[in-house]
Amino acid sequence: MLQLIRPGVALPIETIADRPLDLPALFPGLSRFECEIGFCSAIFLNEYANRHPDTGILGIEKKRSYFLRGLHNLERKLKQDNVRIINFDAHPVLLMLLPPGALDALHIYFPDPWPKKRHQRNRLVNRDNLKMFHERLRPGGRIHLATDHPDYAAFIERELTAITGLFDRLPYGTADREVLTKWEKKQIENGMPINYYLLEKR
Repeated sequence: MLQLIRPGVALPIETIADRPLDLPALFPGLSRFECEIGFCSAIFLNEYANRHPDTGILGIEKKRSYFLRGLHNLERKLKQDNVRIINFDAHPVLLMLLPPGALDALHIYFPDPWPKKRHQRNRLVNRDNLKMFHERLRPGGRIHLATDHPDYAAFIERELTAITGLFDRLPYGTADREVLTKWEKKQIENGMPINYYLLEKR
């Protein structure tokens, strides 16, 4: 399957892990850069990228089967060369490979809620990672975040309270969503409430 993908879209971790990512070099001619963590089948990533050809977008997906499905969808539907994807855990990629102030926006939609109490330390959106995300954003950069898990939403509220002063929380809801994820559409159709967050770096 990999040989069918447009050259350069997939970034094997072993070829990029020895130095910080140079986003302008990865996306020649572009100056705006965004990242989606957990792109799954890349439905959102593909449509969003096609709507924003002037933006270089880095997609990170840890689960191999989702990554391969996303590769396939991007090969079939991506209209221009403005996406790079990595099959690895997002935390070390952002922490060690993305330089401070590299991103204009970060997209995190429906991350694993890790509902069991003993597993909650694995949640992606916690106060330490929010601080790290803050460092990776340019001034005025934004985090677009959504969860349909009530306990995770309450957890996020507590974590945001612990880091006051880093972000301004802006109004954000379904009506503000330019592109919806596949799961998001399904949950809306099923009448499930979704908690949205739009955080702007101060």
